[in-house]
Amino acid sequence: MEDWNPEWASMPWKPWTDPAERYKVLPSFVIGEFIFIGLTLVTLVHAISSGRKYVAVWVSAFITGTVNDAIFMVLPMVDNFWQSQACIMLTPRMPLYIPCVYNVFMYSGFIAADCLKVPLIVGSCIAGIMGEAVYSPYDITGIKFLWWTWHDTDAPIRHRILGTPIGSSVWVITFTCMFYFVLHSTLFRKKWSILSSLLVTAVFSTPLMMVQMATLQFITLESQGLPTHRSLYAVLIIYGIIILVGSRNSTPKETRIKSVNYLLLIGLIGYYSFLVFNMAAGKPEKHLSIGVHQEYGDCNITAPDITGHYRQVYLCRDTHGQDYELDCEDLCTELGVDCTDVSTSWYAVCGRRHSNKNKWLYSIATICTTAALLYTYLLTTHACHNKTKRSSKQKVT
Repeated sequence: MEDWNPEWASMPWKPWTDPAERYKVLPSFVIGEFIFIGLTLVTLVHAISSGRKYVAVWVSAFITGTVNDAIFMVLPMVDNFWQSQACIMLTPRMPLYIPCVYNVFMYSGFIAADCLKVPLIVGSCIAGIMGEAVYSPYDITGIKFLWWTWHDTDAPIRHRILGTPIGSSVWVITFTCMFYFVLHSTLFRKKWSILSSLLVTAVFSTPLMMVQMATLQFITLESQGLPTHRSLYAVLIIYGIIILVGSRNSTPKETRIKSVNYLLLIGLIGYYSFLVFNMAAGKPEKHLSIGVHQEYGDCNITAPDITGHYRQVYLCRDTHGQDYELDCEDLCTELGVDCTDVSTSWYAVCGRRHSNKNKWLYSIATICTTAALLYTYLLTTHACHNKTKRSSKQKVT
């Protein structure tokens, strides 16, 4: 593994860390890690119960998501995020739970759209929105509680809402949309084998997502590679119009409710409940992340990213704009942890106290409640309505 990245050989990372040891420094992160691993088992049960092709959807979410993450992690001109050290690490940069995150939001978004049996384009837009409905509260929680850290000056993640890059939200919506579009176009067509479908989806979902994001930035007159609020508004409005118009002009096929949908729904509601409770009771200032972060060094050195925007190569220890502290001596002493820097890229960062806790709490509560209601409707109510409608027709006959 060190042959792939020689720098990893000098990092004191461990494939396995006792959860009690991790919980001591990153309590919410450990809980979140195992919630996602548990939700992946829930989606697996749902897939197995739904049939062979849905098991392929489950596998494809893992493969396609991991490929996307690896692409943006490995390319030097894109590399702009660093995961905290989890209980189970695949590499110093990749916790096991990250492929699980992809599986949960991509599979859940796919199933929510698939339940409606609407036209492909409409379903793709619904999948994109519902994928973000899972990812958005995670995105807000994770950055506040140091589940990962972002690059300080990278253009694609410069504009943020509640600490979350707008580019991240637009990426999830468009990526999940294209995942549904490519996979549904191939997997559910008789001429395609499952293996071919998985391969095509893994290869083309990310490039098509990038094309869609570039198109949105062109439409909104943004600089390419620098997504702002306009991109987010545009994708929500365009997708919303497609969903409203497409759904009105088509009659959803009658479907039979799957009892296993309730299992998926219960898992998602539990996930949303945890995120709300954590934002209400958690203390970001008691979170300490020791591991790989943006390398610090000479603040005057800049380099272009993949779209040509210049960014600082190194983190400025004294002037950075991130929502964490680099002076963690007091917290390290309190927790009894050695926070000595191993290198300029392996060091400790500690969370900051909420500047406006109610803002974060109400935002998370609103997003999670809305998402839970949408998933309840898509996974149960709509199917029950169709089933009832069909039964009524049979009685009249």
